[in-house]
Amino acid sequence: MSATAPKPNVSGVYVDLGTLLSSRGWARELKLFARQAARSMLLGETRSRFRGRGMEFEEVRPYQPGDDIRNIDWKVSARAGGTYTKLFCEERERPIHIIVDQRNSMFFGSSQRFKSVLAAEIASALAWAALAGSDRIGGQVVGDYSESDIRAKRTKEAVLRLVRDLVAYNQQLPQTDPDHAPNQTQQESKKTITQVLEECRRLTRPGTAIFIISDFHDFGPAAAKALSMLGRHTDISLIQIIDALEKQLPFSGQVAISDGNNRSSVQLSARVRASFEEQYQTRQAALLKAATRSRALYTQVATDANPRRTLTQLFRK
Repeated sequence: MSATAPKPNVSGVYVDLGTLLSSRGWARELKLFARQAARSMLLGETRSRFRGRGMEFEEVRPYQPGDDIRNIDWKVSARAGGTYTKLFCEERERPIHIIVDQRNSMFFGSSQRFKSVLAAEIASALAWAALAGSDRIGGQVVGDYSESDIRAKRTKEAVLRLVRDLVAYNQQLPQTDPDHAPNQTQQESKKTITQVLEECRRLTRPGTAIFIISDFHDFGPAAAKALSMLGRHTDISLIQIIDALEKQLPFSGQVAISDGNNRSSVQLSARVRASFEEQYQTRQAALLKAATRSRALYTQVATDANPRRTLTQLFRK
């Protein structure tokens, strides 16, 4: 990415580097895998439910193609009338991959901070927590026309690279096309959440813990399929960043709107408000259904939420 001049330090509109760095202190309180079933293949310090041989018996479940036949529990299988395999709990390390959406749809907020800022603050805290847990940290910071790829490493430099890319992409918002002259070809080149998920599948290995932080504004059937494919061999956490105005329009009547450059006004009738809310509920239902099918943990965080309080509640030790 090309260097850009620092944006004005407007609280909540652009990320603050000091805030991203200082989250290292309180992020040590987080236990990222307290609620997740891991499938890591590498030895390490994180306790996980690895599908394979181990030292401590965890549970039994129906046999699935690819399971080690040496782990079949013949006694349970005989009683249940089916084939069941044992799962073991081992001490394992796992890579962590953090996807952070910094596309134009994230450059919005009606309370406290923009969605793009909250996403960056959550991502940096998760990265610091992973480092404190001796995990390898990698990820993708995604803009409308480009993305950065941070390969997983167990070093402070990996986290600092993520933080640096978060600041760089955030400072470029709102993003314009590469030639500053939109045309059909360039519009089609915009990155979609489907492409991001497919790229993530190519970048990550089985057993990776993936955190996806986005508003998922363009999530559709293709993205649902990509998420399902990704969830077959990884553990996914979806963190949806939402603003109150995206759920419900505040009032009816004549309302002024602006994209930062142009200004206009629209008439918000009761019918328009109802249609707006219905579309939101439809999108949410599709996202939640896809999360369930991919066995992903789902969390919604509003722009007026406190990142530290929210993450501590989710991942307290």
